[in-house]
Amino acid sequence: MGIPFQSPRAMGSGKSLAWLAWGGMLVGYWAPWIDGHSAGLTFSGFDLVPFLVFFQRAGYGPLLRERLWIPLWGLALALALLALEQAGRSFRPGRYLLWILAGLWPLATWPPYPDLLNPLSIEGRGGFLGGMLTMLLIGSLPLWPIPWRRRLALALPWAMLGGVGPELVQVWNLWIRHLGLVPSIGWGLPLYGWGLALWEAAWWRTSS
Repeated sequence: MGIPFQSPRAMGSGKSLAWLAWGGMLVGYWAPWIDGHSAGLTFSGFDLVPFLVFFQRAGYGPLLRERLWIPLWGLALALALLALEQAGRSFRPGRYLLWILAGLWPLATWPPYPDLLNPLSIEGRGGFLGGMLTMLLIGSLPLWPIPWRRRLALALPWAMLGGVGPELVQVWNLWIRHLGLVPSIGWGLPLYGWGLALWEAAWWRTSS
């Protein structure tokens, strides 16, 4: 059963909300570099992923730290979905460039040189493989029927929450137990969550 389409006005409103949601997620993810500690530098953003190496090496339990790249891969995938939405026959240059940018974004999780020469090492393989799979998924999106892409957009927040949520809970517990500190969340992580909720609402408005 296909996804019913709304009027162009409703679809346009949904797309605007989707862009606003994506902007909220973007600012929420990069918030640690905007406002330092109060934005959540200790519990979100790039810094948390390498920090978990210390927990792993100290033997503080199994951690899939690569799951914490999921918010960034999700941002890239969301940008690609927005670029391709209603592209129609005329894939305009601006949308094409956004799609390319989205496809290149997961390179940020690849290990740096010279570690990139051995990308499947235990330190870098998670970011490398996850980034590669995200790039391949984004590259294949133009071949997907529009209803399939919209279903993917609707499933994206739930997939991200299911992937990264358990890891954040585990990190929270380890942080308190072994460091004796309550993690500082700040406003970055809640803003990202608000963006996910708005994204879901926007695509329901566009697709239902």
